[in-house]
Amino acid sequence: MRNLKKTLAFSAAAIMGASTVQAADAIVGGAQPYEPSPATYAAPAPVNNWSGFHVGGALNWDWGTFDGGDFKADGWGGTLYGGYDMQQGNIVYGVEADLSTSNQSQHVNPGIKMEQGVNGSLRGRVGYAFDPILVYGTGGLAGSRLVAKQGGMDDTQMAWGYTVGAGAEAMITNNITARLEYRYTDYDKQKFNLNGSQYKRGFEENTVKVGLGFKF
Repeated sequence: MRNLKKTLAFSAAAIMGASTVQAADAIVGGAQPYEPSPATYAAPAPVNNWSGFHVGGALNWDWGTFDGGDFKADGWGGTLYGGYDMQQGNIVYGVEADLSTSNQSQHVNPGIKMEQGVNGSLRGRVGYAFDPILVYGTGGLAGSRLVAKQGGMDDTQMAWGYTVGAGAEAMITNNITARLEYRYTDYDKQKFNLNGSQYKRGFEENTVKVGLGFKF
């Protein structure tokens, strides 16, 4: 009888111990349920605002030809420019005008000295903003004052043509930009009257402009 009581007591203790362990596991498991980590969101990189009015000035190096051959006319000059841009995402487009000076000259046959004076253009431009740099192409109408001199006489004509080019502009601050631009310009031939004779001359030029601008 005594052995039966010991056996029953031992069995009851074992069952209670096993139940306690299972309850503890259930509590621990329920206290730390699995939750997926929240998805992270990366904000898009900010895009600089290229839209609005702008003005600026540039120093230009020009080399051209009045004779359809080697580009023997060259010189320094200055440029003032201004325009308006619009922007859709990274695409920037607008219109720009400039007015430049030039001291290019070349002697051509028969004994004529050709000179380029004030010149300018009205152009469209379109580009893509790799912030903080805008890479663009440009093209439009160009005009230039051309002077022919021979034997103490001179004749001045206004020549018209086209200009095309490309450039890069970088934002230094929110309002100040720096640019580097190349353009090719071709002016149609004009008639010059010198000492009773008439001569037809045009002008082609390459220009590199380095400048600073201000955005409104």
